[in-house]
Amino acid sequence: MADPHIKSDIDRLDWLTVILYRGALTFSAAVMSVIAWEADFATPALVIAALIAANTVHIYDKRFRLLIAGSSLFAAIWLIAGLWNPLALGAALFTFSALAIKEYFCFKLKVLMLTPLTLAGFWFCLVFGQAQISIAFSMSGAILLAVAAFSKWRMPIHYDIGDKSRYEI
Repeated sequence: MADPHIKSDIDRLDWLTVILYRGALTFSAAVMSVIAWEADFATPALVIAALIAANTVHIYDKRFRLLIAGSSLFAAIWLIAGLWNPLALGAALFTFSALAIKEYFCFKLKVLMLTPLTLAGFWFCLVFGQAQISIAFSMSGAILLAVAAFSKWRMPIHYDIGDKSRYEI
């Protein structure tokens, strides 16, 4: 996670990755708002957004980067394999849950800590056929992801990068 007090030199790749991350976070909020009704369309869209977000997020600790990127990669592989799409969706939702927790530490917005519970609640309701309850969870998840995305877009680009010398390779 980056430090807002440090302003590193930002190159075009840094600029691109920050914009892609913020865009994927925004797109995920939009997808969560329709996923309860259009799961066949929304699942691949959310997996793609998770892949983009997980591979463009700026986190110093390589263990957390690997966990987040690994879950999105698992989601993509599972979706491509066509085995059980709800598991791919669950892995993508795990990715966004981890990113929401990361953003909690960035913004200190306690409400973002509800994101993992909300997304997990949505997934369980979807898997167990509780359509009406899944709508409430998907809309709550969409709002929470939108709060994280809105908070990110309000920040200057260099806040996402922080001190480049602290990134573990």
